[in-house]
Amino acid sequence: MSKSIKQLQAERAALLQQLADSTDMRRGSITEVYRRCGKANCACTEPSHPGHGPYYAYTMSVGGKTRTVQLRAGPRLSAIEREVAEYKRFRATSERVIDVNEQICNARWLETSEAQSKKKRR
Repeated sequence: MSKSIKQLQAERAALLQQLADSTDMRRGSITEVYRRCGKANCACTEPSHPGHGPYYAYTMSVGGKTRTVQLRAGPRLSAIEREVAEYKRFRATSERVIDVNEQICNARWLETSEAQSKKKRR
């Protein structure tokens, strides 16, 4: 059974409140990489060795161009990880708001068309 318009509106209000409660955020992604140094006598030349690291790269698109910032483990990396996660939550919640709005629009249309068909029958 589908939800009533009032239930959908309450759901939308809760979602909008979640958006309003959002904290610092930034778009982009963080990757963890291991690298080989290229020195012939280094342990990283062994096939079983993962390489040096981990190193972290924060990548984002700015004006259609990709920007990458190299990071080390620490408070800055932790902060950026939280901000990227918050952005992902924000985007997911925004998509849910759009879905609920579409359901509200469809429910209103059905309600209106049913009322009009009842008038024609009389």
